[in-house]
Order: sequence, then C-alpha cells, then structure tokens
Amino acid sequence: MHLGLIIPSSNTVMEEELSPFCTVHSTRIPLKMVNESVLKEMNTTLQVAIDLITDCSPDVLMYGCTSGSFIEDITSFFKGVSLPWATTSQAVISALDAIGAQSVSVATPYTDPINEREKQFLESHGFTVTAIAGADLQENREIGRLRSGEVYSLVESLPYADAYFLSCTNMRTFKIIERLEHERRAPVISSNSASLWKALGLVDEGPVEHCGRLLEEFL
Repeated sequence: MHLGLIIPSSNTVMEEELSPFCTVHSTRIPLKMVNESVLKEMNTTLQVAIDLITDCSPDVLMYGCTSGSFIEDITSFFKGVSLPWATTSQAVISALDAIGAQSVSVATPYTDPINEREKQFLESHGFTVTAIAGADLQENREIGRLRSGEVYSLVESLPYADAYFLSCTNMRTFKIIERLEHERRAPVISSNSASLWKALGLVDEGPVEHCGRLLEEFL
C-alpha cells in the first residue's frame, strides 16, 4: 500500500511507526504547539497539503493528526478527493466500534483543555470515557521525545475499561501494545495503529502481526 500522509511539521514518530508496513509518502503542515488555536490555524493549510499529496497518486490518503482532526470538523476539505481517505480521529472511532468497545480509558501527551475536547469527541460518538491520563505537554517535539516506557506508565494509572486508547500520532506505541493487552486483558489501540488499520482496510489488505489485536484480528 502507498499511503499519502499529511502530518504536523513537528511530528517525528508517525512515519517511523508506519513505514515497516506500507510505503509512506508524506507532506507536512505547520504545527509546533498542541493547543486549540494552533491546531485550528494548522487546519487552514489542509487544502494545499491535500492538493500536494494527491499529486503522487497514493492508494489511500490519511490526515495523521488526532487532535487536529477532532478539534473541529474538517471533512469539507476532502470533498473533492477521489481516492479513499480518512483522518486519524475517524480511524479511532471506527476501530473502537470494530472491537466492540463501549467504555475506553485514554492515555495522552496533552494538556487538560485538549483532553477535555477529546473526551467530548469520544462521548459524542457514544463511548463512555472511564478516565484520561495526560502528560501535560504542549510542545509537539517534546511529545515526540516521549519514550515508550513513559507512555506505558501513563496507561498504568488508568482504571479498567473495555478498551484502552493511546492518543497522538507523535507518541511511540507499537512496542508496548501487545504487552499492555496481555496485562490488561483488553484491546489496546493507538492513534497510529488505528490509522494503519483504517488505511489497510480501505484497500482490502490483510492483517499485521505484533501490533495488537486490532491489526491482527479485525482486518
């Protein structure tokens, strides 16, 4: 699969995590800080990015920013896109539906205001948010420097739920998903695993091993 990826300019993780499983062609849009005003300003550049990335004729187009795609409705930018497309936040909702989750505990790198917006987004799609644990980071480069062990520690503080969601495409998660699923005895999805799952599903590609139940059992 050739994935056309639109990501924030300061994202250093998503391409790294997805590239073992597909060919990634990316373009970037400006973002350094993760807060509502900057996210909305970034989204004003989406149309140019969409026009640029479609020049390479990818199989699938993905807007790879969780908070950027739940902070406001940006679907109008994609109305003229003829190839299959999705956003990370759409992929997360589809993934939670696919695994049959009704409640979800969430680990994020975000500050409380962004966590609250994410909680509202998930609840608007019918999920009960059991808890959110955030790392209270605004600078996206700092988020990209979080180690997998630090992300794991965030999840350790969360109460039981039907599923666990590790939010942010700039947060390393693939190395800890299987371990968390074994320990929590519940599905664990991340922004990057959901994005990869959604993209592969749009072109009818098969399962991926060692990245969690979502990618192994639901493709």
